[in-house]
Amino acid sequence: MLNRRRMIRAMFGREVRWRELLFWTLLLGAFQSLESAEYRRQVMGIAETAAFLFVAISSASKLDGLGLEFTSWNRIGFRAAAASVAAGIAAGGAVVIVALRCHQPLGTESRWNHVILAVILGPVVEELVFRGYLMTAALRLAQRFSMTGQNWPAVIAVALIFMFAHRARSGTTGTQLFCMAATGTVYGFIRLRQHSTVAAVLAHGCYNLALYLSFWIGVSN
Repeated sequence: MLNRRRMIRAMFGREVRWRELLFWTLLLGAFQSLESAEYRRQVMGIAETAAFLFVAISSASKLDGLGLEFTSWNRIGFRAAAASVAAGIAAGGAVVIVALRCHQPLGTESRWNHVILAVILGPVVEELVFRGYLMTAALRLAQRFSMTGQNWPAVIAVALIFMFAHRARSGTTGTQLFCMAATGTVYGFIRLRQHSTVAAVLAHGCYNLALYLSFWIGVSN
């Protein structure tokens, strides 16, 4: 029994990081289930998504292990949440207008499992990577080498990486890449202002929701 406890502590430190383990397990499991072509797994993905949201919300400001200590998954207040939602919807509306003017498709899909991925899980994964890990690294580099002490170069740099990461998608146009860079910049400044990746996830998810709403009501394609 003592040897087993020592093994667990050796793997996860003094405490078993149950919150972090649940966070990663439910997030990755829900993502894989919803991406599956099997209907049963997709339905299971809904339950996994609901469980992940419960863990993610209740664990805000409590994830300090298994690498999540670098993601700034911090709790935000009602005003910060409302501001993030408003910023995401406004950014989505602006991109819809640009797409209509330039006759560009938004790339939305009508399948319900893809909607959940785009509005909930996708923003979580992308913001953990870009406004979480990469932003933390970029901010530390900026603080170390910048003479002015300003953080905006880190925001721009991560937004450009965000843009180029989406360039691999087939059929991506220059206008779409510009919009990705612009929205990535918005998410970055929200992350800085609110000191939380949760705020960036809210803005990103509401941005994608705005695109889907415009598609559903027939404004865009």
